[in-house]
Amino acid sequence: MKNTSRIVLSVFVALVLVQCKNQAVTAPPASPKGKTLLAIFAHPDDEATVSPVLSKYAAEGVEVYLVVATDGRLGVAEHAKIPGGDSLAHVRKRELACATEKLGIHAPIMFGLHDQLKMGEGMAALNEQLDSLRRGVQKLFVELKPDVVITWNASGWTGHHDHRLVGAIVTEVFESRQWEKPTQLYYSAIPSGRLPKDAVMQLATVDSSFLPVKIAVTETDYQKAKESWLCHKSQYTPEMIDAMTQLVRQALNGSAWFQPAIPISGKKETLF
Repeated sequence: MKNTSRIVLSVFVALVLVQCKNQAVTAPPASPKGKTLLAIFAHPDDEATVSPVLSKYAAEGVEVYLVVATDGRLGVAEHAKIPGGDSLAHVRKRELACATEKLGIHAPIMFGLHDQLKMGEGMAALNEQLDSLRRGVQKLFVELKPDVVITWNASGWTGHHDHRLVGAIVTEVFESRQWEKPTQLYYSAIPSGRLPKDAVMQLATVDSSFLPVKIAVTETDYQKAKESWLCHKSQYTPEMIDAMTQLVRQALNGSAWFQPAIPISGKKETLF
């Protein structure tokens, strides 16, 4: 009888332990509320590549900040009839403020560097711009203490040199020391093979084996993202935004993919 009782008790304990273990495995991730996310890009409108994710996390209580390195003064679009220079830079500043408001995130932080980072003026001018960018990123890491940072990867999505350089500097700062925060740096990317071969806009892609982080985004996130994108009237017509939104949505299929700078084990469904 004692042996039977002992066996029953052992089976019961084992079942409880298995149940607890399963609960631990399937438990939802901790809420990101109270965390800070810092997205750093090159131009006003670059945030459109991750705007559904920015909107998603802002709605969940994350403090979301957007940093833009340049003033966009050289981004002349024929339909807008705005000449390049101070006038266009002023317009794009207003447009970016509109976009962040639509996304429900903090007002933009603009470093005000020269569009194309003065690379046409020679190495001295370019290095001065990059040094200013480096100091600005370091300052924000210290002051905002973001939990995670998002920027461009080596390709910069479109191959634009400003994108590549901004991503490289952010990565350089992140790797320059052991920060208490940020704890992780992510590169937004489109998995290879997701874009139609006949797509009007061909973007750089990344093999899915390098993209272990997959964030689900909702129709509400997409709608807010599109509303924010429509703020950038000096760069796009509504028809252009409709086409690009449709392309990205089809390619990503309700998800956003990220490559972590510090390798992780397994898959993740959150940046935090």
